[in-house]
Amino acid sequence: MANTIAVSVRLVLTILSLALTGIFSATPVQAQPIKSYETSAEVPLREGPGNFHKVITTLPKGIKINVVGKEGNWLKVESKHGGKPGYIDDQFARASTTTTTTPAASSPTTAVAGPYRTLREQDLRESPSANARVVTRLPADIKVNVTRAEGEWLRVESKRGGKPGYIEKRDVERWRDR
Repeated sequence: MANTIAVSVRLVLTILSLALTGIFSATPVQAQPIKSYETSAEVPLREGPGNFHKVITTLPKGIKINVVGKEGNWLKVESKHGGKPGYIDDQFARASTTTTTTPAASSPTTAVAGPYRTLREQDLRESPSANARVVTRLPADIKVNVTRAEGEWLRVESKRGGKPGYIEKRDVERWRDR
């Protein structure tokens, strides 16, 4: 009798330890290497895999994303720039044609960086999307510091410690000293 109880206790402890280490999971994430994808439409980035999860932000069409896993039809996405990870419906993403980034391949992004002039008054947004929260309103004809491009959006960072954000390419031009 004591032997049966000891075996039962060991079995329960083994099951508990396996459950705590994540071997038994209700919705397992398929482990995959990081893959580069591109959004095929404007798509909500959600906190979890499913439409019932809260939307973190909206990703614009045509930006590159890192996919690190998959749950059903949902892709687990990690930001290339330190943003919050989340999930997107796989119907709104396609595998990118470029899988690795070399120094030569990254030079077009570097070529975008530098000073620009705003052509009109515009919103500085939290992420590269027209639906993203507005950080501040930028006046027309001011100099802004662009650090990179993401689709049709430019990342702007303040040299004076202001909040970074995104503006649309069509609303700026390269800065020229007058």
